[in-house]
This record gives sequence, C-alpha cells and structure tokens, in this order.
Amino acid sequence: MDSELRRAIRSCFDSSAATGSSAGVTPDHWVYSTCGYCAVGCGLYIGVRQGQAVAVQGNTNYPVNRGRLCVKGLYEWKVLHHPERATEPMVRKKGRLVPVSWDEALGLLVEKLQQNLRAFGPTSIGIYHTGQFLLEEYYTLGKLAKGVLCTPNIDSNTRLCMAATVYGYARSFGTDGPPGCYEDLDAADLIFVCGANPAEMHPQLWRRIMRNRQKNGAKLLVADPRTTLPARVADLHLALRPGTNVPLLNSMAYVLLEEKLIDERYIAAHTTGFGELQEVVRRYPPEKAAELTGVPAGKIAEAALLFGRSPAATTVFCQGVNQSMAAAETVTLINNLHLITGKIGKPGSAPFSLTGQASSMSNREVGGSGSLPGFRNQSNPVHRQEVADFWGVDAGKIPAGTNDIMKMMQMIERGELKFLWTMGTNPAVSLPQQGYVREMLDKVFLVVQDIYYPMETAAYADIFLPAAQWGEKTGTYTNAERRVNVGYKAVEPPGRAKADFDILLEVAKRLGAAKLFPWRNTEEAFEEWKLLSRGRPNDMGGMTYRRLEQEGGLQWPCPSEEHPGTARLYADGFFPTRPDVAQAYGPFNDPEGRAKLWAVDYEAPPEVPDEHYPFWLNTGRMIEHFHTRTKTKRVPELHCLAEEGFVEINPADAEKLGIRDGQKVRLTSRRGWVEVKALLKNTVAPGQLFMPFHFGDLDPGEQGLKQAANHLTLNWVDPVSKQPIFKIAACKIEKVEE
Repeated sequence: MDSELRRAIRSCFDSSAATGSSAGVTPDHWVYSTCGYCAVGCGLYIGVRQGQAVAVQGNTNYPVNRGRLCVKGLYEWKVLHHPERATEPMVRKKGRLVPVSWDEALGLLVEKLQQNLRAFGPTSIGIYHTGQFLLEEYYTLGKLAKGVLCTPNIDSNTRLCMAATVYGYARSFGTDGPPGCYEDLDAADLIFVCGANPAEMHPQLWRRIMRNRQKNGAKLLVADPRTTLPARVADLHLALRPGTNVPLLNSMAYVLLEEKLIDERYIAAHTTGFGELQEVVRRYPPEKAAELTGVPAGKIAEAALLFGRSPAATTVFCQGVNQSMAAAETVTLINNLHLITGKIGKPGSAPFSLTGQASSMSNREVGGSGSLPGFRNQSNPVHRQEVADFWGVDAGKIPAGTNDIMKMMQMIERGELKFLWTMGTNPAVSLPQQGYVREMLDKVFLVVQDIYYPMETAAYADIFLPAAQWGEKTGTYTNAERRVNVGYKAVEPPGRAKADFDILLEVAKRLGAAKLFPWRNTEEAFEEWKLLSRGRPNDMGGMTYRRLEQEGGLQWPCPSEEHPGTARLYADGFFPTRPDVAQAYGPFNDPEGRAKLWAVDYEAPPEVPDEHYPFWLNTGRMIEHFHTRTKTKRVPELHCLAEEGFVEINPADAEKLGIRDGQKVRLTSRRGWVEVKALLKNTVAPGQLFMPFHFGDLDPGEQGLKQAANHLTLNWVDPVSKQPIFKIAACKIEKVEE
C-alpha cells in the first residue's frame, strides 16, 4: 500500500483525542476554535503559552470530529509563528517592495481606487479573494464591493472548487446549500463516492464512512478514473474515462427508469421536468454509456441497481465533478438520481458536496462574491432592492451580476480592468494557464493581501498588505454540513499585521463610507448579517457566538434562539424555487416550490489526447498539503512528507517510454511545460497521468524549478458556473536526460 494512503488511514482511525504540540511545552490555557483548513470543520482548541500558540487539541465534545484531527490539523498551530510571516505593509518603489507605514499603503490603495473610479468607472476595479475568511469578513467585503465600489468584478477562489456545486444546487433546488448532514454518512445503506477522495481530502468523513461500512454493512460505490483508496476498498469501482460523468449518470438514471426503481408519487408531487429527463436518458442505455465512459455496461447497471435498491443512499462528490466537463450540470444529474428515487430530506439520503476550504460556505451565504446576502440573486431587482434598503444605498448601483476571475483576466488583457485586489489567495499558482495569468498579473495594478511574505503572487504586487489569519482573530465559519461555529482569537498577529476585517473597515472609512460599517468588532457585524438573513433559506437569526460555543455549532436554518438548527433540508418536499425566494432566478423558478429535474446531453471535452499529446492529464490534491502550500510548506512535518512536485504514471506506460521511478520527466501541453519526478503508480490507468496542483515555482526556495501543474491546464471554463476544468488536458511526457 502507498505510504500516503497509510498516513490517510492512520489519520482516520486514531481512537483518542488528537493533540499536536511543541515538545515539552505545556499551554497556559486553551482557546475554543474550529480548524482553518478544509470544510469538514473539525472542532479544536488552540493551546497558548506566554502569548504564543504551542499546541492544538481536538475537541472531544464537538459533533463533527469527536476529538480527532487529520495530520494538517494536528500541526496547524505552527502556521501562526514562522519567520516568513508577513509583518509590515510594503509598496513597490524602483522595482522593489519596500516597507512603509499603514497610512502610506492604504493611502495609495484608496488613491488608486478613486482615480480609477473617476476615470473608468466601477468596472475598472477587480477583487479576487479566498475561501478562508471569517463569515463576517466576507459580509464586510461584499458590502464594500457591491454597496460602495459598486463593481461587478468580485470573485473568490471558491470559483475553482465549489462554483459548479453552487449553480447545480441552485438550479435543482432553488438555492445553494447541501441538503444533508454528516450523520447521513452514518445512516446510509449505500454511499456513492463520485469524483472525490475523502480518504485523503476529508479524513474524518472517511472515518465515518468506513465505520458505517464495518458496523452496518453499508455498501460503497466509487466513480473515479483513478484507483484511489476508496476505489480499492469499494464494493464496485467505476473507472470511467475523464470527462464522462454525464453519460455515466444518465445511464444510471436509464436503468432506474427501466427497472421502475423510482418514486413516482414523489416525482409527481415535488418535481418538474420529468418528461424532458425521460426523453434524454433514453439515449443512454448502459451499452451506449459504456462506449463513452469505458465502464462495462454490466457495471453501470449494477451501480444503478445498488443505488435504486438501497433504502437510503448518500452521494458525496467533489472536484472530480466540479472541475470536469459539464460540471454544474453534472451536479444537477446527481440531484436527479436522488429526486427521482425520493432519496432526499431523509436520514441517510442526500446529494452531499464535499468542500475544500474552511469557510467557503460562509462566503456563499453572505454574498461575498457571486450573489447577494442570504442567497439572494443579483439579477432579481426585488432582491437587489431588499439589500439596498437594508444597507441604505441606491439599488440602481448594486451590480446585477458578477464577473469571474478568468473573465477579469480577459478584461486586464483588453485594458478594461486597471486595479486588482487579491486577498488570501494565490492566483500565481492556482489559476489555469499560468503563463497567461502571470502576464496579466504583471500588467495590472495589483494589491496583494496575505499572511506570508514571500508568497508567489506577491512577486507581481504593487502594494502588499500583511494580514492576520486563523487563530489571530475572532469570528464564524460555516462548514460543509451548514454548521456554523465560532473561532476565538488565541494570539496576536505578528508585527504590524492586521485582521482582514480591520483592513476592510479602514478602506471603507477612507472612501467616506464609514457610516455603512458602524461595527466595533466582528460580533456586531454578525448581528447585522443575522437581520439580513431572516426569512431566507439560510436564516441564522437564532445564532449567537455564545450559543455556537455552548452547543457545538448550529446548522441553518436556525430562525430563533429556541430553534435547535436544521440537520436536513427539504424533509417536507418543498423547495425554495419560487421566484420571490430563489437564488436561481429565471425559467427554472416554480410557483409551487418544486425541484427541477434537468435533462443534460453529453458533450465531449474541448481537448482530448492525440498523436502529439497522447496522455490525459488529471490534477488534484494530496493529504499532506493544502491548496498552494502557502501554509503547509512552512510546517516542517508536512513539508518533509512531500517536498516537491511529481507526476504519477502507470508502470506499463513508463516501461514503454523508458522512464524509471523517481526520474525527472518533462510534461508538455499546448500551453506550457513542467519538469518533475515521475512516480510509477497503478493508481492511474494506462494513458493517464496525475499531478498534484499544490506546488509553485516563484518563491525563493523554488527558484529554478518549473513544477506548477497549472502551466499545463486549460483556460476553459464550465459554461454554467464559469469554473475552470482542471481535470482534463492533453499532454505528452518524456524523460529528461541527466
């Protein structure tokens, strides 16, 4: 078994409360918090001694993880104190970033904002931020961008991971928000893992899946081109070709219809679009789907029968759906399977998206990028008016939509976008087609707000602002099951670094908009947001910081202080699809509150292997690192486990090409090239390659390397969600003679 998989297993099955600490150091006190990595949202305490974080301990009373933490969470305290923490503002002078006062840095930032607003209007301003802010910071940023700057150019790096799910949920159910909860993984008779690897990416959820399987005999179905750990231990593995989710799911629906494993009464009472769905899925019998997917027809039928005959089934999905072909529409097809079988809103039954960042759900809830607060739709004039009235601004100035980050890159190229402010994200590693992206970052006036220096995107910064991070500020985070929890400030940020909340308030003040932001702290901002959430699908009116700590978080909707929170949505069969409620605003609204069944045809990927570029390239994550390693490469225990980029290649392909295990190879696509070591793995099928996207090549310690996977990926986005397709590219591989 691969060493990384052994580590994944160990991190899942630790039977005691997990503690990571500095050797021989006992904390003075422990501070209540939640993990700042993925959106599982594990509860933990930060151990502090003499003003320094020295330990992390899992919260044994927290319902999400019961004290267990993965390897990243155990060492999270080490991200707070590091020699490369950014401690002072900087401005580029004579080609170099040099330290300046906060007054000078923010003075220049606001001056540039005002100059561009006067000369070119709000569309000349762009903001691109993170999935790791506090909910209160997202709310503040959304209010600043849409209510003060009035720019349509605001996006976050959740565009790269969750945008397809947001659009897919909204198109099916009316608004965003996972219908299920983690307890569904305990109660399901079948768990369908579709395009996800929870063993490495969401270990505490994988632990629940395996416990259910061992205790209750739950079946495990996995659809993934790679033979990951979940695929190895599954009852059935569907090793489909890259980009063929649509024919696979349509064919499963075909079998469910043919075998009459559907809930006709539920369909009639609670859905629309069944006739169109029937018409399309008839084109995808298993034999036809087998031609497209490479999965034998018998296995497709077996998978559908497993799903249809299971009394309770939960589907978990992640980037193998969101970053592949027809991403948002694939989410609707997953939703279709649950709707036509009535497997939704019940214990053990939900289409459940797994999320990669600690608070990306918070961003979605409060309108931090592509919507308005409370899952309101920017295209709906009534929703815009509601928000404008609450904020006390002109509804006509609130943008009717937002532009995604790749659209902003095109606007930079055309000279339309003059000013870009990035916060807590690293586009010089994470965006596709890096050659193009880096050229655009160098062309625009760039403000970078982050927690470490150096970091890759700062190489292009005109202004750099040092920010506080997890553990250095107080506020709330919403996890993947809609559970809101509070994390309290444990230590002071280093040097002159400031919380993002405070930076945003100061910018608003300098722009003359202080009256719109009257809060003294994040708790007051949360109280305002609660009022705006009332009556909306994600109502948080009954939540307080004290309740969140005392009750181990609360799941929305939670409309009153007597309400216990809501574990599952749509238990009553009614959906927020009415025009006055829906986040998805358009022809799919339904006055009776029924869910929408979507009919989707297969479309081939924009690029496929050929004689010049004969391999499929798939990119993804690994357990040791988080996103672009801004944090994890600075934790020695994590860095030493995976120090540099690599590519996985099937041994049969390696033998044909004369490539040895560990040998340096060059991968080339139509967009660029990288040189990394080759790892011979049966995890990838012949003709396919896998490369982690975490590694960059701009920081001083990486100079001379060319290992960023996104030199190879396509600048092509899902037409519905505008999410890039990182899972599909054609490339060639050749050994580098040493």
